[in-house]
Amino acid sequence: MGQSITRVAAAQSDKELQQVTPDEEYDIVARYESTLRALPLGIGALGIVGVLLNRTFSGIAPVVDATSSQSRADVLVIVMSAVLLLTGLSWLSLKSRPIEPVEPDGVIVSYIDESLPSSVAAELSWAWEALDACTRCVALVVIYQGRCILHQGFAARNASPADVKMGPICAKAIKSGTGNYLANLVFYPGRVEFVPYLPENIQGVVVQPIGEDGVLIAATDTQRGFSRLDQAWAATIADKLDQSLSSVASPTQPAEAQT
Repeated sequence: MGQSITRVAAAQSDKELQQVTPDEEYDIVARYESTLRALPLGIGALGIVGVLLNRTFSGIAPVVDATSSQSRADVLVIVMSAVLLLTGLSWLSLKSRPIEPVEPDGVIVSYIDESLPSSVAAELSWAWEALDACTRCVALVVIYQGRCILHQGFAARNASPADVKMGPICAKAIKSGTGNYLANLVFYPGRVEFVPYLPENIQGVVVQPIGEDGVLIAATDTQRGFSRLDQAWAATIADKLDQSLSSVASPTQPAEAQT
């Protein structure tokens, strides 16, 4: 048990060092945000410099003549360039604040229903290790046939598997057969559904149905902490767990979580 807690704590430290912005790995706008914000400024400056160079080397008189088509074109270019300059300055001054992770206000638990076959228990452990290693997931809960069969990572203080219940959000995900991503859970009224067993300051959760009998709940310590790729990964894991759990009889009442 001590080794499990040490491994999870080390994984959390590694995530804090990475500080990877969600979606940055494949979203070109997020990856080159600073460059794109400065792009209008550069194009606007280039337009004004181009007009001045054209006037200098083309032999056109520097005085603006309203009857000259060249002068009218130059005025339009200067106006458009000025708009781009102002747009670039605005974009640079309104740069978004970096998203910072929070320290979950809870305890680390490691619980797997002992009544499950060893092969299923191993697959549940793999699901947690995969999400823990590859995403900003700090807690994973699996509810199957009305009972908690897995709780790994952070949990609410003094919580036990018996406190894990499916609420309206989980029930809706199962009924619709599609996942739900609450990217900013702190300001979402439905967060009360997860408070009994997850830390109160958990920033977001992904809810994925496991067939028609269960649900996978992955929690993160960062607002918008799960990218679209992470959500797809969680959905794939949920589908795999459905195949393994569908042949398992209803698990027995869970024991107290180890903390």
